[in-house]
Amino acid sequence: MNISELKITEILDMLLTKIKDVLHLTDFTQIDLKNLTSAILISFTITSIIFFVLWLLRAIGLYKMSKKKGDSYAFLAFIPYFCLYIQGKIVGKTRLFGIEIEHTELVLPLMIISTMLPFGKPIALLLFFISYFAILYRLYSLKVPNFAILLLILSILLPFLQPFILFTIRNKEDAV
Repeated sequence: MNISELKITEILDMLLTKIKDVLHLTDFTQIDLKNLTSAILISFTITSIIFFVLWLLRAIGLYKMSKKKGDSYAFLAFIPYFCLYIQGKIVGKTRLFGIEIEHTELVLPLMIISTMLPFGKPIALLLFFISYFAILYRLYSLKVPNFAILLLILSILLPFLQPFILFTIRNKEDAV
């Protein structure tokens, strides 16, 4: 049988037949609960492993950069939400929205807390994301100033790349 001579409907019928055989179904209305549960559990496990690896890459990157700056609290990079403190600590004194900020390490944690308040949640969330990406841009410009804008755009459009970027630039010397 030559595939180029088959019609699309025949190809779809063949695929559906193979799926039924693999899942041991007589028709698609009899989905085996055990198979469905297994598929969901496998999907959840794979997704959890991927998220863990991404978190670990980001944490190692922030930890190494913080350790290089001589921060004694660098281990906080491995604790969710506290890693935002470390990210601000790495950046140090900076300008944000035209305001000189001495304690940048407090900006993102305070923004997270403000998103939990019952009023102004959308505005606080918007300010958090703007601040987060502004501080991330500053971090990128410290390590790789020629590519800071490109890396920021990649981090915004493809957020799963950010841990890889932070892990990759962790050993670079500060440009400024």
